[in-house]
Amino acid sequence: MRDCPLFPRDISAGTRAFVLERNGYTCQMCGLAAGDPDPYGGPRKVRLHIGHIVDKDKGGSDDPSNLRALCSTCNEGQQNLTPMKPDLKHLMVQVRRATKEDQLAVLEWLEDKFREEGAPGGG
Repeated sequence: MRDCPLFPRDISAGTRAFVLERNGYTCQMCGLAAGDPDPYGGPRKVRLHIGHIVDKDKGGSDDPSNLRALCSTCNEGQQNLTPMKPDLKHLMVQVRRATKEDQLAVLEWLEDKFREEGAPGGG
C-alpha cells in the first residue's frame, strides 16, 4: 500500500525543494536549520515545513514568492501572524555584533549566493 498525505498538497515537490533551497534550509522566523536539535522537543530534530507569508484564507497564493521555510514550532504557533522582515539597519547591527568568524561565514554565503544567481542589477 502506497503512503499518501491525509490531505491533498497544493504545493508541488519541486516548489517545496526550491523554497527550502532558497531559504537555506533554515526557519525564516527563528533561524533554526533542518536537523538542528529541537530546543522544545527533547531529542527531536528540527523539521522544516513550507508556510505561506500571506495565508491562503487572506488571499495569498502558492506561488514561491509567497512561501517560506518554517520549523514545526514556528509553523504551529504562527496562527496567521507574520512578523515584519528585518530592515537593513537591523541586519547590519546583527552582523556587526557577530563574531569575526560568523561575519566571514555571512560574507562567504552572500558571495556564493550571488555567484550562483548573478549580482542584482547586473547584466
